[in-house]
Amino acid sequence: MEMMFALIGALAIGLSVRYTMSGRDRTGPVMIPALATATGALVWAIGIWSGLASTDPWIWLLTFALSGIVAYLVNRRVTRVRTTTDDAVFGRIARH
Repeated sequence: MEMMFALIGALAIGLSVRYTMSGRDRTGPVMIPALATATGALVWAIGIWSGLASTDPWIWLLTFALSGIVAYLVNRRVTRVRTTTDDAVFGRIARH
């Protein structure tokens, strides 16, 4: 049950990253929230397997922090790469 709450929190963090950062038009609407949720699930599972209890604040902190960090970094990277690629393609199209 606690894992479900952790994943809902990771999803909320992913949604907040998606809708507060620029470049929303460069990524799909589900990519960043899904990535944050998957990261949260992975971190939670590793934490439980390594002996952290679900009542331990560290597992919650790690799950939420790493979900947000991964979502932020991937969103920045994807937006930058997509902008560069789109500009190059549109430049080639405009010349022809």
